[in-house]
Amino acid sequence: MEKACNTVVVKKYIRDYIAKNKLQPGDLLPSEGQIADELGIGRNSVREATRALDSIGLIEIKKGKGLILRSFNLDAILDIFSYGFILDRTMLFDLYEIRRMIECALMPRVVENINDVVISQCEVILAQWAFLVQKGEAVHEKDREFHDALYAPAGNNLLIGLCDIFWASFKQAEDNGLIVRYFPDNKEDALNILELHRQILNAVREKDVKKSSFLMYQHFRSLEIPENGK
Repeated sequence: MEKACNTVVVKKYIRDYIAKNKLQPGDLLPSEGQIADELGIGRNSVREATRALDSIGLIEIKKGKGLILRSFNLDAILDIFSYGFILDRTMLFDLYEIRRMIECALMPRVVENINDVVISQCEVILAQWAFLVQKGEAVHEKDREFHDALYAPAGNNLLIGLCDIFWASFKQAEDNGLIVRYFPDNKEDALNILELHRQILNAVREKDVKKSSFLMYQHFRSLEIPENGK
């Protein structure tokens, strides 16, 4: 019990230290030894706390350098989902619905803030995507790049980060055999999905909120996942 309490104390100390000293990603935190001396507790308790913070992506422990503050990330959520899907596959459908609602709702903001630079970036990604489809190679990273680039003008980094985590969760679920063909290996299906992404980009270019939102919804319907997650 005492060790658990000490771990909580260390986590609070680190959180307060970050806030008080206005640390930025890449900045060094006090060493484990310094924290132990400052709090008057054993190094094992400090080490347990820092390992926990490292596991959720808040800090990075680098040998020879110490404890380094990381940029804000959602890595821990991806780990939680990966275990949750194994325990309850219906979570796949629930998460899928959340992703669909969020991404469709993002489209008005995307249309409002889109610019020629982002459109050109998306066009390059689609061209690379088409090349990979013709070669019969994996295209999932291009799908991810397209959505990341398209949503960037929305200006909500947390929301965009969540969309990216959702994407990675389904890719991981497919890799683990929990769902089948989230990214189709059939060339005709792959070309249809690519074409739908082209249509989405064209609708955004035309500043057509209704059409772009509808096409994004259609995109998710084409990737429908059964409610039982199987």
